[in-house]
Amino acid sequence: MTTIYLMGHSMGSRMASAFMAANPQQPVRGLVVAGCRNNGGQPLDCHASLQAVAIPVLDIWGGSNGKDNSAAEERQGLVSSRYSQVKIDGANHKFEGYDNELIAAVVDWLKQQ
Repeated sequence: MTTIYLMGHSMGSRMASAFMAANPQQPVRGLVVAGCRNNGGQPLDCHASLQAVAIPVLDIWGGSNGKDNSAAEERQGLVSSRYSQVKIDGANHKFEGYDNELIAAVVDWLKQQ
């Protein structure tokens, strides 16, 4: 049996979260969203979509980006045993120069699943 985790960045994270909210029957075991923003209306509002996602979620963002910080702060109420947030201090929206930190955060989360 294959284990599937879905990951998206920026618009890809908005699309992935919208997809998982609308398709909970998919055989996906977890969702990683990076740099996910809450604008754009439904279905591309990350906050609204992530509220409806029933699988484990890792919400990760670059700490030096004001828009990403604001979006993540709006989602703090979702934090639970199923929903984790990780800020990578100093990273921008594209995580430029912080590849290792991004990978480490995702791998650490996957090991806990």
